[in-house]
Amino acid sequence: PEEPLFIGMDFNVTNMSAVIGVKRECHIHIVDELCGVYDTPDMIRILKERYQDNSHTLYVYPDASGGSRKTVDASISDIALLEKARFKVRTKASNPAVKDRIISVNNGFSKSRLYINELKAKTLASHLEKLAYDQNGEPDKKSGFDHLPDALGYSIHYEMPVYKPLLKAPIVFSIVTGK
Repeated sequence: PEEPLFIGMDFNVTNMSAVIGVKRECHIHIVDELCGVYDTPDMIRILKERYQDNSHTLYVYPDASGGSRKTVDASISDIALLEKARFKVRTKASNPAVKDRIISVNNGFSKSRLYINELKAKTLASHLEKLAYDQNGEPDKKSGFDHLPDALGYSIHYEMPVYKPLLKAPIVFSIVTGK
């Protein structure tokens, strides 16, 4: 009770997905999942019933396209619905590149900063194992295994971004003196 929850969310009409995590020091533990949720209002209802009504603060990391896309009502965006529900929405103006999200997730695993409870988030664990890539190096969207990993990627990239190193070039000065 009262522990903040970190929720990655992928919008898809009739197939919304979310991963629920807790943060302990610099580690994120994924402790639950929601998949196959009908729409944004349904997702909000489920999250409120399970978590917000139990005094949890909910930080939601949605697919940034939800700022313009509407899964239900043509007059209000999905992100606006989340904000109206009093969730703390954390998103940038656009989604990070797919490869950057994948690198952040893999980096979290390799540095022992990201853990998945495979008993509580078994579909996520299974989909991470099964998700294949197409000939262009992009996740295969036809398989249906991409929704939960996408939801995970939004939250992990925001909380554990991986930055490209800056080019380190030595600076050499030459002093020329006149005769």
